[in-house]
Amino acid sequence: MNVGLQIAERLRIRENQIFLALTLLVGVIAGLAAVLFTLAIEATRHTLFGMNPGVMRTILVPTVVSLVSGFLLAKYFSDARGSGIPQTEAAYHLNQGEIPSKTVWGKFLTGVLCVGSGHSMGREGPSVQIGAGIASVVGRWLGLSRRRVQELVPVGAAAALSAAFNTPLAAVLFALEEIIGDMNAAVIGSTVLASVSAVIVERSILGNEALFRVPQYHLVHPAELLAYAVLGVAGGITSLVFCKGLLRLRAFFQSLPRSTRVLQPAMGGLAIGILLVFSPQVMGVGYEYVDQALNGSLPLKMLLLLCALKLVATIVSYASGNAGGIFAPSLYLGAMLGGAVGVLVNRVAPFPTGDVGAYALVGMGALFAGIIRAPMTSVLMIFELTQDYQIVIALMVANMISFLISRKYQPKPIYHALLEQDGVHLPGPETRLSVGTWRAKDLMTREFTVVSADATVQQAWEIAQKNRAECFLVGEDGRVHGLLLRSEVEKAVHAGQGQRPVTFFLLQEWQQAFPDYPLELTLETFSKTPGLLPVVSRTDASKVEGIITRDSWLKLLGQPHRSAGP
Repeated sequence: MNVGLQIAERLRIRENQIFLALTLLVGVIAGLAAVLFTLAIEATRHTLFGMNPGVMRTILVPTVVSLVSGFLLAKYFSDARGSGIPQTEAAYHLNQGEIPSKTVWGKFLTGVLCVGSGHSMGREGPSVQIGAGIASVVGRWLGLSRRRVQELVPVGAAAALSAAFNTPLAAVLFALEEIIGDMNAAVIGSTVLASVSAVIVERSILGNEALFRVPQYHLVHPAELLAYAVLGVAGGITSLVFCKGLLRLRAFFQSLPRSTRVLQPAMGGLAIGILLVFSPQVMGVGYEYVDQALNGSLPLKMLLLLCALKLVATIVSYASGNAGGIFAPSLYLGAMLGGAVGVLVNRVAPFPTGDVGAYALVGMGALFAGIIRAPMTSVLMIFELTQDYQIVIALMVANMISFLISRKYQPKPIYHALLEQDGVHLPGPETRLSVGTWRAKDLMTREFTVVSADATVQQAWEIAQKNRAECFLVGEDGRVHGLLLRSEVEKAVHAGQGQRPVTFFLLQEWQQAFPDYPLELTLETFSKTPGLLPVVSRTDASKVEGIITRDSWLKLLGQPHRSAGP
């Protein structure tokens, strides 16, 4: 080996050693931030509500505080809305791990205000974004390369989740399964190191007490697996109701005039305040009631009522634009649903059955798998909570059924669907190809005609007569509203509809591609178009970066293959 290669190898080893040391630092800081976040939420809740709040105070606290947080979210911290996990995924996959420092501060502040004022949301999702943001800021402050900054994001996310939920192994798996989307990621060692260091920080401050008091459960009779399968079906259906309800109500809020964006969190706050008057058990994270369900101390009617109310409260809190996660609510819903199924099974089953708490515990895993779509994390998380393998078989049965039902009827995972509502599309496995592959960005042209969205049919026809294209983009300011066929314009003109707006004649359904689409996927998508395929940004699906036409393919066929890069 020559001297140059030896020096390069030593520098690489030294860089890896420095990165591991930095991983420890990020783990400690992210873990400390997650602990402070938890303590701040509890202190805020006690300060705002006191020991025994009256009706007016219960209604006014979430309403007024949400008005304040709504102003902060609308004016200063737009990336701090919601869970934070979708934004972390977008930062990792699309922004090379860059998370602004103001997002970290904003998420901490607004998360404390929203969850602390009674909104039915969790602290784990915001903790993930805070931890990932800290890792990103530290990496950029130290002048690391973009690749290294990107690698630090899941490290910080896992560390914060480990400290927030006290399950270090599940936190690592969640970072790999959800944030990175690759169980074989190269940063697994660094993620484990950060997660362990974070949980050490958490336990040194909050103690080594488990998050839930979970008795030892076991499978009493093999026929019980049928009951757990029924729980899996119930979990899948409930997951669907939650996901579709959340997406639809959020779409409704997004359809409201932009001027109401500041007030929307307060609208949700008012609804939550009224709900808390009748059911304070759905306030905030609610782990104390999960604990009661796990120990079988809640009656059937209460379990069903809390499951229904928590589902509605979480949908309202999240959809109205407040800052908080759905990680904890999914566990709450699962505990109540599982406990209810357990009570019914204990009453009617002709075979010996386990405790109600066992069904509540499996229900937590089933709802987590159905809503969050991280089934492996779910299994490992429940194992870490119980330290008992005996419940794992039942858990895997319920998890898989819930996961499959949810995936069949809601193909997009909830975090990805939330991003797509905001016009952000994450790359799928089909785009992760090796260097040297042609992509849509190599095929598209940036020279194209756009018909104004305010144009009339007659004006569009005049443009069409000067251009031989069979299809046109309709939009403004570089953003596409839809596609317009030349044939439809001609028909409308001949029918005497020349003064009608072109927006009445847009195609109802049309295809789009992203710049990193590989050639095969681009061709498949183009085959479904009328001859024009817009190529749009992954961070803003309404922004057109170029178009692909039949001429684009003809030009490609006349060129030799070259290395296009990833």
